Amino acid sequence: MRRGWVIALVAIVVIGVALWYFTRDNEQTAAFRARASATRMLGEYLGKKFPNARVVLISNPFTQSGAPPDLVKMEQAGIDGLRQGFGSKTKLNVAYPELKPGAASNPRTFLTDPETATPLSYLVAEDSFDKLAAESDVVVSLIGLPVAIEKVQCWQKAGKPAFGLLLPDLRIIGRVAEVQKAFASGKLAAFVLAQPGGSKDQFLLVTAENVEQLVKQYPKLLPD
Repeated sequence: MRRGWVIALVAIVVIGVALWYFTRDNEQTAAFRARASATRMLGEYLGKKFPNARVVLISNPFTQSGAPPDLVKMEQAGIDGLRQGFGSKTKLNVAYPELKPGAASNPRTFLTDPETATPLSYLVAEDSFDKLAAESDVVVSLIGLPVAIEKVQCWQKAGKPAFGLLLPDLRIIGRVAEVQKAFASGKLAAFVLAQPGGSKDQFLLVTAENVEQLVKQYPKLLPD
C-alpha cells in the first residue's frame, strides 16, 4: 500500500514538472512569435514606404557577449521578423552600438530610470547611433533611442535617415507635440507599441498617417 502511494506521489511530481516545463516552453515560444510578428509588421510598412532603402538595424550589443540564450533568441526573433517584413529585396545591415565606458561591466549605475521600456537608451554612447547611421536611409532600432536624444545628430538633422522603432520609450522623444512633430518632419517613420488593453501578442503600428486617429482611440498612447 505504501509502495503504491509513493509511486502515485512520484507520478504527480513528474507530471507537475512536465507541465511547468512545457508551459514555460510554450510561453517562451509565444513570446518569440509575438516579437517576430511585431517587427514583421514594422518591416512591412517601412519596406513599402522606403523601397530599395539602405537600412541599418540597431540591435542589442549584449547579445554578442555571453548573454542568456533566451535574450539572444528574443533578439533574433525580432531580426527575423524584420527580414520577413522588408522582404528579400532589402538588405538589413545589423549593427551593434558602442556602450558608454563602464556600461558593459556595471550597467545598473547608468540606468537612472529603471521603469523605462528601453534600458539600453541609458547605456549606449551618445554618438553610437551617428556612427552606425552614416550613409543610411532608414534606421530601425530594436533598443530604443539614446536618452540624450538632443545630442544625436542623425535624429536632430533634417532629411535622412528616417527611424522605425520597436516598443520605444516615447518619453525620450518628448510629449505628444514632439512625437507628432517628429512624424511631420519625416524623421520618425513608424513605431510599434503594445496595444493598450490588448493581449501580449497584440500590437499597434503607429505612423504619420494614423497617429491622430490612434491618439483619439487610445488617449494615453503617447506621453502626456
